Amino acid sequence: MAAIALPAFHITTTRKLSVEVNHELSQDLEQYRAFYRQAYGADVSEADLLREMARRFMQSDREFQGFKGGARPRSRDRARRAAPAAGPSLAAEARAAG
Repeated sequence: MAAIALPAFHITTTRKLSVEVNHELSQDLEQYRAFYRQAYGADVSEADLLREMARRFMQSDREFQGFKGGARPRSRDRARRAAPAAGPSLAAEARAAG
């Protein structure tokens, strides 16, 4: 059996989903469907494939899971401000020069 990151889900799920995707993503989805078919011997719809990929992506996103559980998401700006600046601060440079 081929090594594939997405475990089998065709056994227990059926749901119709309608989305618009660009040409490149459409081709990639079709190739992944073929990859899935080769790995598991089952044909799945693009909608089922997208739904399962989105579900697993959100499930693995710790920030989203915290948000979903009521935690406030960390601001990317706050994280940048909290990171130490590269090199000495202006105040340290002024003390060294004075």
